[in-house]
Amino acid sequence: MATSVEGSYDGLAPFDWPAARKPLHTWYRVFGDLSSSVTPLVCIHGGPGFCHNYLLNHRALTDTHTIPIILYDQIGSGLSTRLPETTSSTDFPDFWTFLGGMMGSHFAHLRPAGLRRLILANAAASKSHSIANRKRFREQLPQEMQDVLDRVEKENAWSSKEAGVVMTEFERRHACTVFPFPEDMMASVRASNEDTTVCNTM
Repeated sequence: MATSVEGSYDGLAPFDWPAARKPLHTWYRVFGDLSSSVTPLVCIHGGPGFCHNYLLNHRALTDTHTIPIILYDQIGSGLSTRLPETTSSTDFPDFWTFLGGMMGSHFAHLRPAGLRRLILANAAASKSHSIANRKRFREQLPQEMQDVLDRVEKENAWSSKEAGVVMTEFERRHACTVFPFPEDMMASVRASNEDTTVCNTM
């Protein structure tokens, strides 16, 4: 069952990125009272190309501890402005490289005013570490599944049924160990599959 969004509100915030050559908007959802004295928790989703839905269960912190929660979709994913025209573009080298944990870490190292703490969950410290871990996890799959992934990579056939079967098994082992997958996670998966620009560009 999907997490209820009752009692929350959403909106669009302008995002200025001149290289996009069009107006961009970041979609967000807020649970709780941002005018209270309680420091809000900003949840940054991972990816590439995922969106906020799988983090909706964090609304429990609002319900139980009155902590305001802010969720948003990064540009190019979910309900924020998507950029399908950039699939083969090289104009966004830094734009696509930050994923949730890496983006949070980068932001925190700048020591911005107002940031109280950073919580990293299932986040790589760097893109190279993320790639190395995925390679190690891939090698733990049965050989026939590794063979499928090798073929899919060579043929760029990620939308094939057999690639989907193998990736579901990979995700069951290493992304979400709750099976069947919760509806909130499946909503993020469906949104990611609707527009693969971010994933393909990376």
